[in-house]
Amino acid sequence: MQFLQSHVDELLTAWPRLRRRPSRRADVVIVGGVLDFSWVPPGRPAITDTYQVRLEVPLFSTETLPNVYEEGQRVPRTPDNHVNSAGNLCLGSPLQLQLKLGPSPTLLAYVDQCVIPFLYAASWRQRGYAGYPFEELEHGARGLYDDYQHLLGLHTGPAVRAALLALTKRKRVANKLPCPCGCARRLGRCNYRASLNTWRRLAPRAFFRKVLAQLLALDAPAAPAPSAQRRLKLANSKRCMRNPVVTRPALVACVP
Repeated sequence: MQFLQSHVDELLTAWPRLRRRPSRRADVVIVGGVLDFSWVPPGRPAITDTYQVRLEVPLFSTETLPNVYEEGQRVPRTPDNHVNSAGNLCLGSPLQLQLKLGPSPTLLAYVDQCVIPFLYAASWRQRGYAGYPFEELEHGARGLYDDYQHLLGLHTGPAVRAALLALTKRKRVANKLPCPCGCARRLGRCNYRASLNTWRRLAPRAFFRKVLAQLLALDAPAAPAPSAQRRLKLANSKRCMRNPVVTRPALVACVP
């Protein structure tokens, strides 16, 4: 999975109201402008609309899809509208997007198959239609786990993590791991390995490492708020900066 300058050229030809913008990074192309679309999904009404957008396209990356931002302030920046805290649009789970785009995605396909459906749904809501025009995931870890269980054919969160872990490793190493399906056999001796091999053909190991890291980060418990006594100690320490106390960093348990 790599986006090249030729993919950017193809996108600009298909969407002539988009333009390259200056970028501070040589490995990122910024494209911005107007997307005019007219779309009729199966069983849904036709919607024609216009949005001001910005795409940040990573060049040569094997693990990252472009970030997309709606710049016209038409889509409220809230989780309920599927906008992340950084302001980029949440177009779907990484596995769902990769499955939709295939092993050799183009930037044009990304816009046509992922961005336009999101904008269609935003216009759907603004026009007052009931519900949501497509399947909608819950926010955060629960939504990702539900989607990944469906896509990977598994039933529990630990099984999803085990499958993603296997996808981060070389095949001969992964085949020695316990099978995520719960059969109590090694992956190499279970038919489930064929399902994971299908995913291997869609994306490199670096992609699955990033997906797994995202899940583990969402699983991590939030740090508890400091107690009143702790807040007092922190306040006192700020008044005694001449003698700072150096503490040993906490140990972090490894995740198998």
